[in-house]
Amino acid sequence: MKSDINCVLVHKGYKPYLKYNLEITSKNNKIYLIGDKSLEKLQSISKNITYVDISKYENSEKIVEYKNLFTNYSTNSFNFEWFCFARVFIIQSFMKEYNLENIFYIDSDNLLLENINNLSFTSANAFMIPYHQDNFRMSASIHSSLLSGEFCDQFEKLYNDLYVSKVKFNLIEEKIDYHQKNNIAGGICDMTLYYLLYKNNFLSIQNLFDKFQNKFGENVVFMNHVNTGEGPYSKQNYKLKNGKLKIFNGNKIYDLENNEKIKVCNIHYQGSAKKFLNRFTKFKVKY
Repeated sequence: MKSDINCVLVHKGYKPYLKYNLEITSKNNKIYLIGDKSLEKLQSISKNITYVDISKYENSEKIVEYKNLFTNYSTNSFNFEWFCFARVFIIQSFMKEYNLENIFYIDSDNLLLENINNLSFTSANAFMIPYHQDNFRMSASIHSSLLSGEFCDQFEKLYNDLYVSKVKFNLIEEKIDYHQKNNIAGGICDMTLYYLLYKNNFLSIQNLFDKFQNKFGENVVFMNHVNTGEGPYSKQNYKLKNGKLKIFNGNKIYDLENNEKIKVCNIHYQGSAKKFLNRFTKFKVKY
């Protein structure tokens, strides 16, 4: 990584929680906000935010073709699942256009408390890979992720192998059957492909579930999301309070396995927790 890393968000449709996220994350990070016209006004929040119109990528010939070839093997809606896949192709096109070697991608409900450039990554690709993969979970997440062009290219290749030529369809076939035969919600999603990239060693990945260091020698960690205490050691790795991760001093979580507070780089307000990412959040967290 030869230059500073920029953050990227891909989102459609204005949501208040996105605004509150940008107010916090943009304090220490430069952000490219890729979205529809309803988001353009948000770049006025900070000089560190640059709006990029999503339509030029989303309507490109390649992405439209991939959408036409997409089969939804999930109980979630077609449009929801497709957009999750499409964002990687959008990021790929964006990185090529802006000649970027790496970006740090975050979900719109996932705020950063740290300057990404102060973290000592050990690989050109880094994202969240849960250690506990029982019952065909087969899941990894890029809600906090250092991504390279190689990641995007390998994701595209795997997409082609699963959805177009289907030469590697066997990698997801058992999971599809598991969900359908047992009437279990979920199925194949973009997170399945991130897991397969890791599991099959298609590229080198730093697991952001693991503790590592920032450039000041401090131990840091990324959380999965506030609704779970899951960490590298167990699904009850971190201390909860009232069903949510307890945040100490605005930027620390408590590691129950090692009996220590550790600096957390992000707070991911997934699902119903989005309501906690509000106008008061910036007064409760340290960034």
